[in-house]
Amino acid sequence: MKNGQGIFITGTDTDIGKTYVCRVLIKGFAPWQTVTYMKPVQTGCRRDAAGMLKAPDFEYVMQGDALLRADPDDHVPYRFEPACSPHLAASRAGVTISLEHIREKFNRVSATTAVTIVEGAGGVLTPLSETTSMLDLTEHLQLPVVVVTSPRIGTINHTLLTIEALAKRGIEPVGLVVNNRQELPEDFIYHDTLRLLHEHLPGVLFLEIGYKEECTHKAEEFCHAIVERL
Repeated sequence: MKNGQGIFITGTDTDIGKTYVCRVLIKGFAPWQTVTYMKPVQTGCRRDAAGMLKAPDFEYVMQGDALLRADPDDHVPYRFEPACSPHLAASRAGVTISLEHIREKFNRVSATTAVTIVEGAGGVLTPLSETTSMLDLTEHLQLPVVVVTSPRIGTINHTLLTIEALAKRGIEPVGLVVNNRQELPEDFIYHDTLRLLHEHLPGVLFLEIGYKEECTHKAEEFCHAIVERL
Protein backbone atom coordinates (compact mmCIF):
# COMPACT_ATOMS: atom_id res chain seq x y z
CA MET A 1 0.00 0.00 0.00
CA LYS A 2 1.09 3.57 -0.62
CA ASN A 3 1.67 5.97 2.26
CA GLY A 4 -1.46 7.74 3.43
CA GLN A 5 -3.83 4.79 3.18
CA GLY A 6 -5.76 3.27 6.02
CA ILE A 7 -8.42 0.86 7.22
CA PHE A 8 -11.34 1.81 9.44
CA ILE A 9 -12.21 -0.67 12.19
CA THR A 10 -15.79 -0.53 13.43
CA GLY A 11 -17.88 -2.95 15.45
CA THR A 12 -21.36 -4.27 16.02
CA ASP A 13 -21.32 -2.89 19.57
CA THR A 14 -19.13 -1.40 22.24
CA ASP A 15 -16.84 -3.81 24.11
CA ILE A 16 -16.76 -6.15 21.12
CA GLY A 17 -12.95 -6.31 21.06
CA LYS A 18 -12.09 -3.73 18.39
CA THR A 19 -8.91 -2.62 20.13
CA TYR A 20 -7.60 -6.17 20.44
CA VAL A 21 -8.42 -6.79 16.77
CA CYS A 22 -6.55 -3.61 15.82
CA ARG A 23 -3.46 -4.94 17.55
CA VAL A 24 -3.87 -8.32 15.83
CA LEU A 25 -4.21 -6.71 12.39
CA ILE A 26 -1.23 -4.46 13.00
CA LYS A 27 0.78 -7.57 13.82
CA GLY A 28 -0.46 -9.04 10.54
CA PHE A 29 0.68 -6.02 8.54
CA ALA A 30 3.93 -5.28 10.37
CA PRO A 31 6.20 -7.91 8.68
CA TRP A 32 5.65 -6.40 5.24
CA GLN A 33 4.11 -2.91 5.66
CA THR A 34 4.80 0.14 7.80
CA VAL A 35 1.76 0.36 10.04
CA THR A 36 0.43 2.70 12.71
CA TYR A 37 -2.75 3.25 14.74
CA MET A 38 -5.18 6.07 15.31
CA LYS A 39 -8.10 6.34 17.74
CA PRO A 40 -9.94 9.55 16.76
CA VAL A 41 -12.12 9.64 19.88
CA GLN A 42 -11.31 7.95 23.19
CA THR A 43 -13.57 8.13 26.23
CA GLY A 44 -12.76 6.56 29.59
CA CYS A 45 -9.30 8.15 29.69
CA ARG A 46 -7.36 8.48 32.92
CA ARG A 47 -5.18 11.30 34.20
CA ASP A 48 -1.51 10.75 34.94
CA ALA A 49 0.44 12.39 37.75
CA ALA A 50 0.80 15.55 35.65
CA GLY A 51 -2.96 15.72 35.00
CA MET A 52 -2.67 14.71 31.35
CA LEU A 53 -5.33 12.44 29.88
CA LYS A 54 -3.96 9.06 28.83
CA ALA A 55 -5.82 6.97 26.23
CA PRO A 56 -5.81 3.30 27.31
CA ASP A 57 -6.61 1.87 23.87
CA PHE A 58 -3.76 3.81 22.28
CA GLU A 59 -1.31 2.71 24.97
CA TYR A 60 -2.35 -0.94 24.60
CA VAL A 61 -2.03 -1.01 20.81
CA MET A 62 1.27 0.87 20.78
CA GLN A 63 2.79 -1.82 23.02
CA GLY A 64 2.58 -4.06 19.94
CA ASP A 65 4.01 -3.48 16.47
CA ALA A 66 2.47 -0.10 15.64
CA LEU A 67 4.85 2.74 14.82
CA LEU A 68 4.48 6.18 16.40
CA ARG A 69 4.24 8.54 13.42
CA ALA A 70 3.31 11.86 15.03
CA ASP A 71 2.58 13.43 18.39
CA PRO A 72 0.29 11.19 20.51
CA ASP A 73 -2.32 13.97 20.38
CA ASP A 74 -2.43 13.48 16.61
CA HIS A 75 -2.99 9.75 17.04
CA VAL A 76 -5.78 10.39 19.58
CA PRO A 77 -7.09 13.91 18.90
CA TYR A 78 -10.12 13.73 21.19
CA ARG A 79 -9.69 12.38 24.73
CA PHE A 80 -12.34 12.46 27.43
CA GLU A 81 -12.38 11.22 31.00
CA PRO A 82 -15.97 9.95 31.42
CA ALA A 83 -16.49 6.40 30.12
CA CYS A 84 -19.63 7.26 28.14
CA SER A 85 -20.79 7.97 24.61
CA PRO A 86 -18.50 10.41 22.73
CA HIS A 87 -21.28 12.97 22.23
CA LEU A 88 -21.99 13.11 25.96
CA ALA A 89 -18.34 13.20 26.98
CA ALA A 90 -17.66 15.99 24.47
CA SER A 91 -20.71 17.95 25.61
CA ARG A 92 -19.65 17.78 29.25
CA ALA A 93 -16.18 18.99 28.26
CA GLY A 94 -17.58 21.84 26.16
CA VAL A 95 -15.98 20.40 23.02
CA THR A 96 -17.39 19.87 19.54
CA ILE A 97 -15.97 16.85 17.73
CA SER A 98 -15.00 17.95 14.23
CA LEU A 99 -14.82 15.42 11.41
CA GLU A 100 -12.53 17.71 9.45
CA HIS A 101 -10.16 18.03 12.41
CA ILE A 102 -9.97 14.24 12.61
CA ARG A 103 -9.28 14.10 8.88
CA GLU A 104 -6.40 16.56 9.28
CA LYS A 105 -4.92 14.46 12.07
CA PHE A 106 -5.30 11.30 9.98
CA ASN A 107 -3.44 12.96 7.11
CA ARG A 108 -0.59 13.86 9.45
CA VAL A 109 -0.36 10.43 11.10
CA SER A 110 -0.61 8.50 7.83
CA ALA A 111 1.67 10.68 5.70
CA THR A 112 4.75 8.47 6.14
CA THR A 113 2.97 5.18 6.79
CA ALA A 114 1.61 2.58 4.37
CA VAL A 115 -1.26 1.44 6.61
CA THR A 116 -3.01 3.40 9.33
CA ILE A 117 -5.47 1.37 11.38
CA VAL A 118 -8.23 3.73 12.52
CA GLU A 119 -10.43 2.47 15.35
CA GLY A 120 -13.92 3.83 15.82
CA ALA A 121 -15.74 4.12 19.14
CA GLY A 122 -18.69 1.83 19.82
CA GLY A 123 -20.83 0.85 16.85
CA VAL A 124 -21.51 2.61 13.56
CA LEU A 125 -24.37 4.73 14.90
CA THR A 126 -22.59 5.83 18.07
CA PRO A 127 -23.19 9.60 18.26
CA LEU A 128 -20.29 12.03 18.10
CA SER A 129 -22.58 15.03 18.53
CA GLU A 130 -26.27 15.80 18.35
CA THR A 131 -26.05 15.70 14.55
CA THR A 132 -23.13 13.41 13.66
CA SER A 133 -22.30 9.77 14.28
CA MET A 134 -19.44 7.34 13.87
CA LEU A 135 -21.01 6.44 10.53
CA ASP A 136 -20.54 10.04 9.38
CA LEU A 137 -16.87 9.82 10.32
CA THR A 138 -16.53 6.52 8.47
CA GLU A 139 -17.99 8.11 5.35
CA HIS A 140 -15.90 11.26 5.78
CA LEU A 141 -12.58 9.41 5.96
CA GLN A 142 -13.47 7.22 2.95
CA LEU A 143 -11.39 4.28 4.14
CA PRO A 144 -12.00 0.56 3.59
CA VAL A 145 -14.00 -0.82 6.51
CA VAL A 146 -13.50 -3.94 8.61
CA VAL A 147 -16.32 -4.87 10.98
CA VAL A 148 -15.63 -6.63 14.28
CA THR A 149 -18.34 -8.92 15.62
CA SER A 150 -18.59 -11.97 17.90
CA PRO A 151 -20.07 -15.47 17.62
CA ARG A 152 -22.45 -14.98 20.55
CA ILE A 153 -26.21 -15.32 20.29
CA GLY A 154 -27.70 -12.17 18.75
CA THR A 155 -24.70 -11.48 16.57
CA ILE A 156 -26.50 -12.29 13.31
CA ASN A 157 -28.98 -9.49 13.95
CA HIS A 158 -26.33 -7.04 15.18
CA THR A 159 -23.94 -7.80 12.34
CA LEU A 160 -26.49 -7.56 9.56
CA LEU A 161 -27.92 -4.32 10.99
CA THR A 162 -24.39 -2.89 11.00
CA ILE A 163 -23.84 -3.98 7.40
CA GLU A 164 -27.20 -2.49 6.43
CA ALA A 165 -26.36 0.85 8.05
CA LEU A 166 -23.06 0.95 6.16
CA ALA A 167 -24.77 -0.02 2.88
CA LYS A 168 -27.14 2.95 3.16
CA ARG A 169 -24.05 5.17 2.84
CA GLY A 170 -22.69 3.14 -0.05
CA ILE A 171 -20.07 1.45 2.14
CA GLU A 172 -19.42 -2.26 1.62
CA PRO A 173 -17.04 -3.64 4.25
CA VAL A 174 -13.99 -5.42 2.94
CA GLY A 175 -13.71 -7.73 5.95
CA LEU A 176 -15.46 -9.19 8.98
CA VAL A 177 -13.54 -10.31 12.07
CA VAL A 178 -15.37 -12.78 14.33
CA ASN A 179 -13.75 -12.25 17.71
CA ASN A 180 -14.51 -15.01 20.22
CA ARG A 181 -13.38 -13.06 23.26
CA GLN A 182 -15.93 -14.83 25.49
CA GLU A 183 -14.43 -18.26 24.80
CA LEU A 184 -17.74 -19.56 23.50
CA PRO A 185 -17.68 -23.26 22.55
CA GLU A 186 -17.49 -23.99 18.84
CA ASP A 187 -20.75 -25.92 18.98
CA PHE A 188 -23.70 -26.18 16.59
CA ILE A 189 -24.79 -22.60 17.42
CA TYR A 190 -21.32 -21.23 16.70
CA HIS A 191 -21.02 -23.04 13.37
CA ASP A 192 -24.51 -22.13 12.21
CA THR A 193 -23.92 -18.48 13.08
CA LEU A 194 -20.77 -18.45 10.96
CA ARG A 195 -22.55 -20.28 8.15
CA LEU A 196 -25.35 -17.71 8.01
CA LEU A 197 -22.94 -14.78 8.12
CA HIS A 198 -20.95 -16.27 5.24
CA GLU A 199 -24.16 -16.76 3.23
CA HIS A 200 -25.37 -13.21 3.83
CA LEU A 201 -21.94 -11.66 3.16
CA PRO A 202 -20.52 -13.60 0.20
CA GLY A 203 -18.08 -10.91 -0.92
CA VAL A 204 -16.62 -10.17 2.50
CA LEU A 205 -13.32 -11.55 3.80
CA PHE A 206 -13.59 -13.44 7.11
CA LEU A 207 -11.13 -13.78 9.97
CA GLU A 208 -11.96 -15.87 13.05
CA ILE A 209 -10.06 -15.11 16.25
CA GLY A 210 -10.14 -17.33 19.32
CA TYR A 211 -9.70 -16.05 22.86
CA LYS A 212 -6.04 -15.01 23.32
CA GLU A 213 -5.23 -17.09 20.26
CA GLU A 214 -1.84 -16.74 18.61
CA CYS A 215 -3.24 -15.94 15.17
CA THR A 216 -0.32 -14.18 13.49
CA HIS A 217 -0.37 -16.36 10.37
CA LYS A 218 -4.14 -16.05 9.89
CA ALA A 219 -4.00 -12.30 10.49
CA GLU A 220 -1.20 -11.85 7.96
CA GLU A 221 -3.15 -13.82 5.34
CA PHE A 222 -6.23 -11.70 6.07
CA CYS A 223 -4.22 -8.48 5.72
CA HIS A 224 -2.69 -9.62 2.43
CA ALA A 225 -6.18 -10.46 1.14
CA ILE A 226 -7.45 -7.01 2.12
CA VAL A 227 -4.65 -5.30 0.19
CA GLU A 228 -5.39 -7.44 -2.84
CA ARG A 229 -9.00 -6.24 -2.74
CA LEU A 230 -8.15 -2.54 -2.58
